[in-house]
Amino acid sequence: MNCKYCGAALPTKGGVCPECGKMIPISQQKEMREMLDPRWNQYRNKDTALYKSASNNDRATQDAKLGKIILIIFGVILAIIVLIIL
Repeated sequence: MNCKYCGAALPTKGGVCPECGKMIPISQQKEMREMLDPRWNQYRNKDTALYKSASNNDRATQDAKLGKIILIIFGVILAIIVLIIL
């Protein structure tokens, strides 16, 4: 990560930028710790997997709706053909 104020690369430990000497904001320190923690990646991957499965379900629902629409259209066309023949 880089310093919010001067853009210098920040050390993994410590709360002060080595270039400008300003304190690193607590939120940025917390984000750095989370990125170094292997559990953070594990949770992020789980969230991504949940999102992917939810989007797959949405896709399946859309495909099912499209299939129903095609069946209805086919049925209407078939009914019209039968009525014309009779």
